[in-house]
This record gives sequence, C-alpha cells and structure tokens, in this order.
Amino acid sequence: MSTTITTTCELDEPLYLVKRIMEKESLEEYRTKYRSFRLGYAEGAKGEMIDIVKQSFKRKVEDALNLPYSKYAEIIGDTENPEMDIDMPWQKAKTDDTTYELAKDMPIPQDIDQNSKFEARFERTKLMRSDVLVENGAVKNLAARALDIIPAKCHRSPLYIVTDSVTDPLVAQDVYDGLLSCGLNVKKFVITSETDESGETSTEETKTLQTFSKLADQVLQSGVDKRSCIISVGGGVVNNICGYLAGSIYRGISLIHFSTTFMGQVDAAIDFKQAVNHCCGKNLLGCYYPATKIVLDPSVLLTQSTRHRLNGLAESLKHAMVHSTDLLDFIVNSGSVADAEYLDGVVRRTIAIKVPTLTHYEASDFNEMAPQYGHAPAHAVEFLSWHGGCPEHGPILHGEAVAMGMAVSAEVAYLMGICSKQVVEDHYRVIEAVNLPSCVPAEMDLDKIIAKLAYDKHTLSGKPTMGFTSSLGDMYEINGTYGQEIDPELLRRAFKINMARGQSITKSLN
Repeated sequence: MSTTITTTCELDEPLYLVKRIMEKESLEEYRTKYRSFRLGYAEGAKGEMIDIVKQSFKRKVEDALNLPYSKYAEIIGDTENPEMDIDMPWQKAKTDDTTYELAKDMPIPQDIDQNSKFEARFERTKLMRSDVLVENGAVKNLAARALDIIPAKCHRSPLYIVTDSVTDPLVAQDVYDGLLSCGLNVKKFVITSETDESGETSTEETKTLQTFSKLADQVLQSGVDKRSCIISVGGGVVNNICGYLAGSIYRGISLIHFSTTFMGQVDAAIDFKQAVNHCCGKNLLGCYYPATKIVLDPSVLLTQSTRHRLNGLAESLKHAMVHSTDLLDFIVNSGSVADAEYLDGVVRRTIAIKVPTLTHYEASDFNEMAPQYGHAPAHAVEFLSWHGGCPEHGPILHGEAVAMGMAVSAEVAYLMGICSKQVVEDHYRVIEAVNLPSCVPAEMDLDKIIAKLAYDKHTLSGKPTMGFTSSLGDMYEINGTYGQEIDPELLRRAFKINMARGQSITKSLN
C-alpha cells in the first residue's frame, strides 16, 4: 500500500489564465501545472513571437511540467486553438491587478525629483512543491519504479547519492543498485558517521559548512549539469545538508529524499527548510528549497537503534501535543517503536497532520509555531550537549532535546497562566510513557542555555518567541496569534523547575 501526499505553497497572484483554468480544475492543480507562465516567458516580454521562440517555449513547458506539449494543450482544454495563449500579444497578458507591457512600450520617466531619485521594483513568486510517497518496500523494489521517482528531465544527467557510512550498507547501496539497474548515471558520496559517548552513531557533528563545502567540491568536479539531481539517502542531517547543497548548486538543481530514519520520515525531510549548523548554534545557515519527491519506506526504520527510533517519535509526539489528541492516543497506546506496523502508522498519521501547515504556512503563525513547539529550549540544550556543555551526560539527540523542550514549555505556560498544573503533569506523563527524557540534565550550565537562546531565529530583541499548549492537542492563541514573546528570566525559572524535577527523580532512583 502506498500513500502520496502533495504539499504546495500558495502563489500570491493568480496568472492570466486563471479564470479559464478554474472552470476545469482545482486551484492547487492550476498553480502546479502553470508555474512556467509566471513572468517566465522572457522571449514574449521582448515581443519576439517568431516560430523558433514558440518551439523554445514548448520545450520550457515540457521541462517544467514533465509532460508532452500536446498533453499540455489538452489540459488547458483549448482544442480549437491550443496555442492561442502563447500567441497572445504579451501586453494583453494580465494578472488580476497588473498589466505587463513590452519593454519598448514603457515610458521613460521624464520627471526627476529634487534628489535625482529614480525607483523601480521587480518581483517573482516561486512555487515550491514536494510529493511525498510512503510505501513499505520502496527501497528494495526501486528498480521497478526508479524512472518514475527520478524526474524525467534528470534521466540523462549525472545523479548524486549522498549518504552516511552507517546508512550506506543498510539502505544506500540498495538505492544505488536500483538506480544503476535502470541505466541511470549515478555517483555516490559518503559522509562519515561518528559514534558518541553512549555508543550511538550520529551525523550531527558533520552537519557543518565544512561538510557542505566538501560535497559541493565533489559534485562540481564530477560533471554536474543543470539537470542533475542530488539524492539524499539517510536521516535528517543528510537530508538537510543535501537540501542546502541542491538549493545552492547553480542556484538550484533537482532534489530527491530517501529518508531512512524515524526522525527524517516524520519531520526533518517533510519540509522546505534546509540547513547546516554554525559554531554559534543549530540550523543557522540554510535556505528554503523543495525536494521534488520524498520517498519514505517505513520498513527500513527497524535498521535503527531503539534510541534513534525514540528520537524520531519525539517529533511525532510534538505534532500530537499541538494538533491532535487522536495522534497522541495512537502514539501512547497503539504499540512501541519495536513494532514495524506501529512505526508505519505513526509515519502516515504524522505526515497527514504536518502537510497542511506547510501548504498554508503564510495563513497563520500557527503553521510556523506548531512545528517549533519545544524547539527554542531544545536547540540550545542539544547544541550545548554536542559541544562539551554536558560532559557528565553526553550528547543529547534532537528528539530527546525536543521532549525536554516541550516539558520546559509547559512549565513556562503554567507560570504565565496559560495552562493548568494538570496540563504540565500531562506533558511529563506522556513524554515518560513513551520512554523519552522529560528533564534537562541538572549538570548543564543554565547561563549558557539562556545565552544560546539568543541565536534562535525566533528570538526578537532579546526575547524568545514560543508557542504553548493550553491543553493537550490545543495550541494557545491570543487575538489570533500563537507565538508569544517570553521574558528570558521567566524561561530561566521554568528551566530551574524542570531541572530540579529531574534531579529529584534521579535521587529517588538512587
């Protein structure tokens, strides 16, 4: 069984065909199929409507839509004269509120103000879309459908698999073999996966500009062209590095994710956000760039350790905390991370909840703050733990830090009067019920945690902006706003309460 989910960012301005198209298909389908029209027909902007330009435009349509031009004509439903809109004089092409004139027809400004100032503006709206395929066995059966997953325009160009040294023999080699068997030109680059003090493997320490730069050198020196494709095979770190890489080479080449970790499948790969870490903090350098296809094969998740599967479960739990008590009930009561069917169910349910926040991202700050629940304190704790900030405890995985961050967020909400004490206790109960840590290690330096929060992208004028839950599954809002500015001293109090709780539990166990 497979599930396909499409995420599409909104375009601010309808195109000039919108009225005719809207009678035939949905707005989302329209926006996807006609992205090539958005001011993109540069030849038309110059008024050059000769036959050779028409042929060039047809090729652009075929490349952008990945279908024959004749099919495009069929889609727009103009059987009498399928080229009518292409031949239309460009000055007649309009959006709802703008007329685009030929350059030669534009008046030259005659009146210059006293400061000799002349102003102009240009803009473009870029469509971002990712198709998500969830299918057990997708990796093992890749040879049968590789040509459908890899965009047709990339089939004759070099393809670049990027993976890590742990994932390579477990999954990436199967992906490589599957693509190679279809006659595709594939190269593979492997990032070294480190082992932390607890014996767990991780690529977090390689999520750097140095790794990014090395990969860029390898790709640029091995025959890349504008129709090449970066194919990430790994967890969230590999997915993020590859996203930033694909968005940077030639200012953007195709990107495919084969996300192989629970963290990647429920959260890290399901986004347009791509980033690497900086010495000042986590995810500080990056871009927004879409993967054409995100392939999720839940059957590969059992290759992970229990700790790493729990790491991913924390992100699903986060979505449940702010979105859905049904998902929360499924996570807590339907199985464990040792069960393949349970993992599959969590992946599908979590993606179904997250996708709308990406498609309608600009509609409300809920769609920004909900996925960030618990992340402001989490990023600070996680980053410090990887940089000597907690030698007694060792590195803290991202999901583990998010679990702690959600508990700290609940403490802040209680101090602000947003939620009851019972809601705080519910946070601890649910987090601990799925065997995730709920308390920040007491050995961590609280001053350093608060200082590191200054680098969080949601910190404004020295105050972190965070989202909170008024009850499980329900995010707090005031006057339609979900992000609340927090006094750092209030956050410090919440950290102290959380850390003291953890210390108390440790003492009682000893």
